[in-house]
Amino acid sequence: LLINATALSTVESGSNTGTLPTAVEVAGGKTQAFYIDGGDRGLVSRWSGSINDIMFENEDLEITRGSAVYHGAFSAGYEGVPGGGFVSVQYNTCPPPPPGAPTASPIVYPTIFPISHPTGSPMTTESPTDYSNCDSLSLGDSSYRNYPENSGEGGNMFDVIAKTRTISVTSIGFLFNGGFGDSHGFRLYKRKAYGSYEPVQFDPAEWELLINATA
Repeated sequence: LLINATALSTVESGSNTGTLPTAVEVAGGKTQAFYIDGGDRGLVSRWSGSINDIMFENEDLEITRGSAVYHGAFSAGYEGVPGGGFVSVQYNTCPPPPPGAPTASPIVYPTIFPISHPTGSPMTTESPTDYSNCDSLSLGDSSYRNYPENSGEGGNMFDVIAKTRTISVTSIGFLFNGGFGDSHGFRLYKRKAYGSYEPVQFDPAEWELLINATA
């Protein structure tokens, strides 16, 4: 569990998970599946097209339409129904810093006692990556649009496909089915391994709960 929080539902911009305590890294060329469970409120969905349709795309990633999920986590009541479409992904283009990343300042190891000959150059670590300067970007739209194919769903599973470079997903936007102006419960999962949601859609053991919160 990464976060347990709340968020406010609005028509203009939908809702958002808030910044994830740990960003979800998606390596270039890989697919990461996500699942938003809308709790008692459910989500607004666009029931049309195919579950593999690309809903949003830019030079970094693609977001698929995804599949509607019935009310109740991992419920198969809407199996095979294309849904979703009201979603946005906030991300940056730098991977999370690796454990033990090098420090910015040189490390000098002085001797305890003076010696009669000079020492060599101070020992330094290589220059670290400046993760504070990564681009913060967004793709998608979780605000309400009055499409003729609009319907409701309990939740939605969809894929985020990184193109050539690694991205780090920092938050996800979505749209509750009504109840605007109030906060409602939701859960966000990611598939534990890279790959589409389709082979493991109704197997909770293959998913990791990231957030159990309200928005």
